Amino acid sequence: MKLAVSYLFIALLGFSSLVEAGDIAFGTLKGVKVYGFANDQSIRLVFNSDATHLKSDCNFVAKFTFSQHDEAFIDRVLSVALAAYMSGQKVRVHAVSDTCEGEFIAMQDSYF
Repeated sequence: MKLAVSYLFIALLGFSSLVEAGDIAFGTLKGVKVYGFANDQSIRLVFNSDATHLKSDCNFVAKFTFSQHDEAFIDRVLSVALAAYMSGQKVRVHAVSDTCEGEFIAMQDSYF
């Protein structure tokens, strides 16, 4: 019985390492894109090449898909992103899952 529990624990531990939350990027924005295509309704934030805390497979892009968030959140994301883009302030975008889908956005001078 103890052996079966040990194997289950190891399997769950291995699975949990496959799902990582973390930052997508922190830095200034090169662009803010709003997609309204039938197959892609999203906001994409494109970070400048000097961004830090990068999630490597996101290629400097954080995505906010309309269908995955409520309308009020999407409005706030766009407001923060445009304010940061126009002022040259840094933005931090964080993902809850191991994707490039943003779940958190902040405009901040330094990383914390």
